[in-house]
Amino acid sequence: SAGAKFVVAPGFGAAMVDYCIEHDLPVFPGVATPTELEFALTRGLSVVKFFPAESLGGIAYLKAMSAPYGNVGFLPSGGVGPSNLAAYLSSPRVVACGGSWMAPADWISAGQFDRIRDEVRKSVDAALKVKEAR
Repeated sequence: SAGAKFVVAPGFGAAMVDYCIEHDLPVFPGVATPTELEFALTRGLSVVKFFPAESLGGIAYLKAMSAPYGNVGFLPSGGVGPSNLAAYLSSPRVVACGGSWMAPADWISAGQFDRIRDEVRKSVDAALKVKEAR
């Protein structure tokens, strides 16, 4: 009712996922283990959030965990930033990355929207370089 067009969650909440599916609202629940990934697959989801990415072992863990699950796409966040963004985006299993580095709370509260715009632009440029290299 608030106007959401999709939902991205940090974890796999079955009730939330089921609600979204019942209401045709795209949902990307967070997963950290193959078991959680299988919960998502049983509900017909093909893209999930991978969270907290770096704490779990980063791109190496994502590659290992996702290997048996051929067509699943991932949205890593949690420790993703300028220093490792390209490594994540280089994986064909990663469809997008998220992270607070582009708009930290203190920048928002200080109204530093030019700074946020510049950081987002740098991230988009980095993503485009990875895409061109593929």
